[in-house]
Amino acid sequence: MKTRPPTSFDVAALAGVSQPTVSLAVRDSPRVSAETRARILRIAREIGYVPDRRAMRLRGARTRCIALVILLPDDLKPREVNPLYWDLIAAIETAAAARGYRILLSLQPNGSDRNCDFEAERDADGTIVLGSVSAEQGWARFAALNAEGRRIVAWGAPDMRIPSIRCDNRAAGALAAGHLIAGGCRRVAFIGPGHAHHVAYQDRRTGCAVRLAEAGLELIDVDQAATGPREAQGRAAIEGLLESGTRFDGVFAAGDLLAIGALSALRDRGLAVPEDVAVIGFDGIRSSAHARPSLSTVEQDTEAAGRMLVAALLRRIDDQPAEDADVPVNLRQRASSRSPG
Repeated sequence: MKTRPPTSFDVAALAGVSQPTVSLAVRDSPRVSAETRARILRIAREIGYVPDRRAMRLRGARTRCIALVILLPDDLKPREVNPLYWDLIAAIETAAAARGYRILLSLQPNGSDRNCDFEAERDADGTIVLGSVSAEQGWARFAALNAEGRRIVAWGAPDMRIPSIRCDNRAAGALAAGHLIAGGCRRVAFIGPGHAHHVAYQDRRTGCAVRLAEAGLELIDVDQAATGPREAQGRAAIEGLLESGTRFDGVFAAGDLLAIGALSALRDRGLAVPEDVAVIGFDGIRSSAHARPSLSTVEQDTEAAGRMLVAALLRRIDDQPAEDADVPVNLRQRASSRSPG
């Protein structure tokens, strides 16, 4: 005999409330207290009750879904995405689930004409956007939607047109520079392709330059195009420095993939790391521990970032302002940099 699926009436009976109260709770109505809503949603999960999302959308209720968009530049394939994004996706999904939301994931190439107005289509209540700063058309599309009143929050947007959660990039740059200085470096190069058009890279560079200036040192900038895979950009930066005859004994790369490319180029040129050149990356991706040598890096707290992104978007969904906020960072020293001495 086939067992019927649980209904909202079953949830109501177990929760000791009326069926309309269950309907209001799953629609996240402010007419239901937070305590009662939490009890109803817990019981619904326990008995396997699944609301009819299509009917809810037709009634104009919340979808309890967040769209999560990864913007890709034209010259990057999905499998080449920065591994940091996959850590962020996991953190965002975990934080959303804890708040009773599910995730709709969409990877979008820069020039794609794929639908991105998930809110208007009633597929989601709001959107979190992250991705490459090089995906200029993609960022412009979501900036325009944000200006039209869509609920959108970004991770590391290239400018200030979308409310964003970022790490404390200036503190990160200062942290990296301070560690290099303490390890004996006096000629530090910064690798951050396209930093003039990238808010996060600008701030990392500024933090590094200010800390160096406090020690009476001057930052060495590497001028190069921000095209192709990040590892290749990091390799090109080192090759350009060496071919120009520029003397340097330390490198702060604005991303771990840039730093991994730099390590490869230094190794191929016969330079010892960290004896000849110390290297620090940024992001804290897991593969940085397996670089040759293992990469020192400024880590971002991705779990905190996921919680903050979801919380900021839910504030926007509740028609409250989502102020920009910084995620804390810390330095993970490994073999590619020298211990303070």
